[in-house]
Amino acid sequence: MTKTIFLRITLWMIVGVALLFSTLLGVQIITAENQLLIEMYIAAAVFWIDVLLAIWIALILHKMLRLIDKKEIFTETTLHLLHTIQKLTLSISIVSIGLMPLFVKAAHLDDAPGLVLFGLGILSIPFAVFVFVSVLKELMHQAVNIQKENELTI
Repeated sequence: MTKTIFLRITLWMIVGVALLFSTLLGVQIITAENQLLIEMYIAAAVFWIDVLLAIWIALILHKMLRLIDKKEIFTETTLHLLHTIQKLTLSISIVSIGLMPLFVKAAHLDDAPGLVLFGLGILSIPFAVFVFVSVLKELMHQAVNIQKENELTI
């Protein structure tokens, strides 16, 4: 129980920091005196969409922590929640592609082609999380099937 409380606190602190950062980014763009590039507005929109999807994932993780407290983690409900997280991480990965024009523009302005590679590295992080969740979902599916088989034999 205390481990899940610590995880919940950590989870909501991360959400709070993400909301704070996205709010500060929005205020900075809105109150900018000079004309910002259209890429900055696209990047801000992408970031806000990613933050909202991440908050949705945090709510699902909160539900999963509740299932851990009830000792009901190896159920079909968990599989459904993991499937939802899988779809959301894929959505974040696809939406994050909208950041690429910002990296290309910055690389062009500073004559630093390495920024494009850096951008590709940053954009591969949500896809890596998607792959990890896919593997976790498959493992959980096998665990649920084993638990069902054990219940049938008993």
